[in-house]
Amino acid sequence: MSMSMRGLVSRRVTNRITQMNNRLAEFATPVMRNYDLYVYRNLVVSGNGGIKGDFTVDGDEKVDGDVKVGGNVNVDGYVLAQTFLPGQVINVSMFSSTDLAQNATITVSATDTVNIFTLSFTPKYSNSYLIIEYQTNYSLAGNGDDSAFGFLKVSGVRISQTYQKWVNALGGGTRSGVLFPLIGRYTNENTTTKTIAVDLYNQTIGDPITVASDISTWLKITEIGR
Repeated sequence: MSMSMRGLVSRRVTNRITQMNNRLAEFATPVMRNYDLYVYRNLVVSGNGGIKGDFTVDGDEKVDGDVKVGGNVNVDGYVLAQTFLPGQVINVSMFSSTDLAQNATITVSATDTVNIFTLSFTPKYSNSYLIIEYQTNYSLAGNGDDSAFGFLKVSGVRISQTYQKWVNALGGGTRSGVLFPLIGRYTNENTTTKTIAVDLYNQTIGDPITVASDISTWLKITEIGR
């Protein structure tokens, strides 16, 4: 046997252990090469991994631990988070009067309680707060000692209210612009669809309240982690 043949036979592969079916390649020491490394199956890194150049993933990438990024992250698609920090914004929704199907003009007669709108809303996350804000124009006719309540409800339960009182005297105060905006917070525990509603109770003796539905009408729902 020639010298070159003996060297080839006696040389041991110390940098990897490869199964016969080529399903697993285990590298005990770093692969010191300056050409491409193609992995056609799973790639498992038990220790630290460093990439100095570009890193392109054509398929899905699953990371069970933390990912620390010192520079920018540019994402062409969407980023889907599964958990959120307390106060972290999950989703923001804005609904106009058209989205709410709110009537152009709503009259609330004395001593009546009238629903202004009802909306079906599905939270994105099962452990969150819903911060709900509603705004629209309204006015109260007449004069005298009157009062009214605005109620914000989630699935039939009142979570917030506003109150306005007019005194029977000269300079008795504005007769609009206090009941709204109406703001409240709901503690959400699942992704079941909720009904968001606003009711107006007219506690006057004989003066109607008129609620407008126009460009002043907006419902904002902000879902945050808790």
